[in-house]
Amino acid sequence: MKKQLLVILLFLTFIHCYSQDTTNQYKINYYNQKVVKYLDREKMLSNYYKIDKEGIKIYATPAHKLNDSVEFKIKWEQLNEFNACIREGKNAAYFSSRKHGSIQSSAIKGDKTANYNHLKPLSGLKIAIDPGHMAGDFETGKLEMKSLNFKKDSINGLPDSIQIAEGMLTYATAILLKEKLEADGATVFLTRQKNGYTAFGKTFDDWLKDDYKNKVEELHKSGKLSTDKKNLMLSSKFTKRNKFLFFKDIELAKRADIINAFNPDFTVIIHFNVDETNTGWKAPGNKNYNMTFIGGAFMPGDLSSQEKRFEFLRMIATKDIEESILLSGASTEKFESILKVKTAGPTDAKYLREGCLTTEKKGVYCRNLQLTRYIHGPLVYGETLYQDNINECKALNKESDKTKNERIKEVAEAYYSGIKAYLNQGQ
Repeated sequence: MKKQLLVILLFLTFIHCYSQDTTNQYKINYYNQKVVKYLDREKMLSNYYKIDKEGIKIYATPAHKLNDSVEFKIKWEQLNEFNACIREGKNAAYFSSRKHGSIQSSAIKGDKTANYNHLKPLSGLKIAIDPGHMAGDFETGKLEMKSLNFKKDSINGLPDSIQIAEGMLTYATAILLKEKLEADGATVFLTRQKNGYTAFGKTFDDWLKDDYKNKVEELHKSGKLSTDKKNLMLSSKFTKRNKFLFFKDIELAKRADIINAFNPDFTVIIHFNVDETNTGWKAPGNKNYNMTFIGGAFMPGDLSSQEKRFEFLRMIATKDIEESILLSGASTEKFESILKVKTAGPTDAKYLREGCLTTEKKGVYCRNLQLTRYIHGPLVYGETLYQDNINECKALNKESDKTKNERIKEVAEAYYSGIKAYLNQGQ
């Protein structure tokens, strides 16, 4: 009898170990393939990570991998806890300090459709919207170099002059989309609270007046700016355009921070595109495409800091990439059907060919932009239509109040319909 019990116990142990090994092998294959498909743009990052029977490991340098000196480590049994910690806003420093210990967390992200009801179908959902750029007027758009200024040319199809600032278009789209989502019960957060405002709650000119000098001094004291660089930045030789370029990355980081603090179920980043081959954008062109971006497509230089390597780990270990593909895929489909504009293929723009990875969804590309890298959770980074297209620029130029512009209304409707299609998937 004892021998029979022993045999049974050994058999059960064997089955358990076999099942565990099979499960772990599936995970090893899945996450390795995920990195190759979506995250490693040039297939040169293998010296920075290892996915094996223990879990997922990240290394600061190839030399650290040779010595198995781990910067971040997630055991397979810790995946759910890691995802929960991300939802709680834990950052690189938190996980680095706990790389050899267990992850503690209490909040697990719920199903994106869990709070649906027939009266307010988006009740319980938190959605962040980032209206790209910041211009509230044409002059600020010129400073950003995100504006179009076409002279009247009736011979070439422009009966009137065209002046467009992209920041005004994105803000109007965001306002219209916000109204639609809130009517369905969602809680919506905008990174820019007013037309012409930045993520700091003020215009760029006010930020220059109130905060620029203090920010330069702060970076100098922390050792991130040399004395010579500080003196140059505080001198009259440093132009307003130079100051904007300095401000741009700081402001994008602020957008990511406040979105992550809001902890949305997903994020919508709104942009309008232009044809990059239309040199100088001095006259309209004929190209017109939609596309969307998500995170991924890292290159070796993109793993230069602990913060960047942490985001690389997050994209491996969470479902942010997978859910972003679904959200963005649903959006690109609606962009094409509602706007009557084609979806860009992988050879239709230089940056798609040279800086992106394709996904299984048409028009959805992995691209390592600052916001696609640092915003946590599913996202769609939309690039609808080409502003410099001959027909689009004329349509977008109408109405000084862009929330009343019919083309902008269609763009907002396309985003809204894409979101609804995403949420209805699997129901």
